Amino acid sequence: MSRKRSHIPEIYKQRKRIFLGPAKVDSGATNGFPKDEKDVESDEILSDTKATLFFLRGLFPVEKFHHTLPAMILKHQVYSIVKNRTVADKQLNDLRTAGEIKLFKLPMGTGEEEYCVLFTEDYKSHILRTSRSMAVSKTVIDKFIKKVVSQHSDVSISKETLLDEFRFKDEEITQMVKANLLTFREVGSWWLSIPNTGVFMKSFIRGRKSVLTMIRKSKYRAILKQELEQRKWPKLAKLGLMFHIHDIIGSELVECVQTTSGELLRLKDN
Repeated sequence: MSRKRSHIPEIYKQRKRIFLGPAKVDSGATNGFPKDEKDVESDEILSDTKATLFFLRGLFPVEKFHHTLPAMILKHQVYSIVKNRTVADKQLNDLRTAGEIKLFKLPMGTGEEEYCVLFTEDYKSHILRTSRSMAVSKTVIDKFIKKVVSQHSDVSISKETLLDEFRFKDEEITQMVKANLLTFREVGSWWLSIPNTGVFMKSFIRGRKSVLTMIRKSKYRAILKQELEQRKWPKLAKLGLMFHIHDIIGSELVECVQTTSGELLRLKDN
């Protein structure tokens, strides 16, 4: 487990003490953390990656999407904080194997692989919330959550697994595809999906373009991170500036240079 505390932002350093899963958060908690460590009995110490996920989860403005999306975290955003990618990947895999998070492949349409991380309880809640307007029976939704969400940790699933292991019928699989719980991967195989992902992708692409344009127009195509954080942000880019700062750093679209004036973000040459 990594102990490089210098990589963890001050905004949640002091909170990195007690684990409280999303399902256990009370109404007084903030961003998945208890408002007071005395409120919980658990003494499990958060891993760097898990603490980072809680922090990034808190950056997602679910209210701006009228709660039609869960708090989505891009996998590469984790690397903007946990600099050791080997450690981050191992801890993400451990959390996924333990059933605490789900990983999803995003439809970027560019040939590049982008993955999204959701806390499992957030995903379950999102399915139940959006299923009210889906053309799918409650029985199928409950079965999908109980079998696929709770017992299947991979980002894709085969028809054989759905039919033989989880005992779904062909017509139930059709319902799940129509409800966007499954999206086509190849013949006999589907990606697990997040309903309303298209809404997220539209805002994400717009926001990334906006923040890169800000840097591109700056002198020497570079800007202090602190200065960038204070820039006016387009209202149509709903995800927020901080969300995209962690996006461009984690995806290595910019290089970070430490200066006497603070961290400098410099646009990389294509």
